[in-house]
Amino acid sequence: MQKAPVTERLLSLDRRWIFLLVLIFALGALVIEVDLPIVASQPVQDMYDQIERLQKLEASRASIPAEQQAALRSTLLISMDYDPASKPELEPMSLGIITHALCNGVKVVGMTLNQHGQDLGERVMQRAAKACNADYGRDWAYLGFKPGGATLIINMGQDFHDAYNQDYRGTSTKSLEVTRNITSLNSFGYVVSVASSVFWEQWVIFGQARYNFVYGTGVAGVLAPDVFPFMQTGQVKGLLGGLVGAAEFESLIKRPGTATAGMRPQSAVHLLIVLLVIFGNTMYFLDRRRKRRSMRPGGGS
Repeated sequence: MQKAPVTERLLSLDRRWIFLLVLIFALGALVIEVDLPIVASQPVQDMYDQIERLQKLEASRASIPAEQQAALRSTLLISMDYDPASKPELEPMSLGIITHALCNGVKVVGMTLNQHGQDLGERVMQRAAKACNADYGRDWAYLGFKPGGATLIINMGQDFHDAYNQDYRGTSTKSLEVTRNITSLNSFGYVVSVASSVFWEQWVIFGQARYNFVYGTGVAGVLAPDVFPFMQTGQVKGLLGGLVGAAEFESLIKRPGTATAGMRPQSAVHLLIVLLVIFGNTMYFLDRRRKRRSMRPGGGS
């Protein structure tokens, strides 16, 4: 029995070989550490610049009279609105943002609108605080989860201490230095939501649109396109989209972490897909040319 032409056999290749190639490329990228150049996009740069702005405001605190320091608005509020399922993609964002803020002297208040993310948020803040030698109560605080969603956001915009009268540990927020002078959402210099679902949109509709604070967000990669219209209107200033956004932020703060490491296998698999597309199209055109030649008189069977 005559064998099929090489091009025809390659076009009908068992897909399991492709799956094997994906595995080899992904594992190879994990074993062989290749530092790929990561260039931050403008939305990621915007979030970095906003935190740098808070750092400059905090640095000017010593030169401002004590009675005016409460209106400085140099504190960052970060709401970690994700669950364990989206932790690999979104936790690097939270860790990068909080670490960058705390290590540059910016005070941070953390919370979550997702009941499944309460412990995740606390652990991230503790890791960042340890890396930056930040003290609880003075440099940072964690409020934890409180039900309400959009209602809670509205309440925080009207009266912060009424919405959160105590932190995750049960301490009064009025007794903590970092939250003592916070009266509403407008008291924060920058509000960021790292979200795996529509929580980021709730912050825009029920928070930023009502109280006009500076707002940024980090979302799963599939949600990033939904944020761009809000960036065009100026309601969102700063966006980290998916693992690539987290990796870009890590490159800006010069602290490579799990996002940067995760980009290696992702980039390797993307390269494989490009090569397979080129290979598949090349084989297709070669096979089509072979068939045309075989149909000509004297071209063979």
